[in-house]
Amino acid sequence: MKVVEKLLKEEDFIRFVDIVVGAYPGRMGGLQPTKEQLKALFMHNQNNDASIHYYGLWEGNKLVGGMRLHDFEMNLFSKMIPIGGVGLVAVDLLRKKEKVAKELIDNFFKVFLEKNVHFVALYPFRPDFYKKMGFGYGPKMHQYSVEPSSFPKGATKKHLTFLTAQDQHKLADCYRRVASIFKNPQNYIIAAEKGDSIQGYMVFSFNKQSETNFLLNNLVIKEWIYETPEVLLEFSTFLNSQVDQVNRIEWNTQEENIHFFLGDVRNGTNHLIPSVYHASAVSGVGLMYRIINVQGFFEELTTHNFNGQTLTFKLTVKDSLLVENNQQIVIKAIDGNIKISNSTTYDVEMVIDITELSSLVMGVVTVQELFMLSKVKISDEQYVQSLHLFFLVLDKPTCITAF
Repeated sequence: MKVVEKLLKEEDFIRFVDIVVGAYPGRMGGLQPTKEQLKALFMHNQNNDASIHYYGLWEGNKLVGGMRLHDFEMNLFSKMIPIGGVGLVAVDLLRKKEKVAKELIDNFFKVFLEKNVHFVALYPFRPDFYKKMGFGYGPKMHQYSVEPSSFPKGATKKHLTFLTAQDQHKLADCYRRVASIFKNPQNYIIAAEKGDSIQGYMVFSFNKQSETNFLLNNLVIKEWIYETPEVLLEFSTFLNSQVDQVNRIEWNTQEENIHFFLGDVRNGTNHLIPSVYHASAVSGVGLMYRIINVQGFFEELTTHNFNGQTLTFKLTVKDSLLVENNQQIVIKAIDGNIKISNSTTYDVEMVIDITELSSLVMGVVTVQELFMLSKVKISDEQYVQSLHLFFLVLDKPTCITAF
């Protein structure tokens, strides 16, 4: 008999570390000191951070897999809502392809459904695996590698200042997750400070490009938060001024149109995509989202205005994993304000898989795009535009939290 329970005993964590090292050999390494450090870290997290929980899957008395769960909050349409996260999903090497990971994810859903949380997220080790489990894609990450001179030079950078661990409290209003940034001695942190308020910050480090030439370095931006165009330009001026000692600046960003801001966006490979498209950013899919309670999710958004639209539609959701999520609900919108209706009459029916719905509600993709890709069925095509506007999100989600 298989059972999923929270890890509590030290011997459970020791066994879980062995499983993790086997599941992620390239990342963890197999040296005993590393295992001891991991065990201490996991136990410390469990005992000192109320938002982190480690679970294991036992078969009989043997631990065969485990995972780390997170209680997060997400700013969705200017409202803070709870969201569940899962990471470090690991399976005993001898138990691969025996649906251990699926059972762990099933219990991940169960844990957060019992907490009345309607939305979850993860970073996939294989996007196709989790797509089959109903997770929809988040926005792509674009990795630029540009010369410092490609960043626009503004009029000033006088508001920028270096931060130390003593300045953590100043960043709290700008971004909640900051403490771990200061633990890495290779990180440099600068902030845009006006009065007692921080309106943005940047975390960066340097990578050597040559073992024999200490002058060749890349600057790697790890986090960059800015609240206003003026703050963005001050940081840009700082980056522009590094041209004498920095070869290229590596910037991972989820902003799709950041190439309008930069000067020369070519990444130095000189690669051409036919006919004449210059290689700029390398893009990748990563964070994935999933609704685990459709009706609960929409009930949570009754305070959000859906772009002033007025229509009544039946939303038919297909969910092959969570049977209770195979729902048909009627949503009535008047001037963008919604309520779940008991009516059996509606203007149009929209049929969609939970995978695409999860991406749609986050603003990663639009109804019109899904319709053209045959990923949504709309009973009356004259309502495609209305549904497109209903679900349209101006700002796509951004997440820089690794878990």
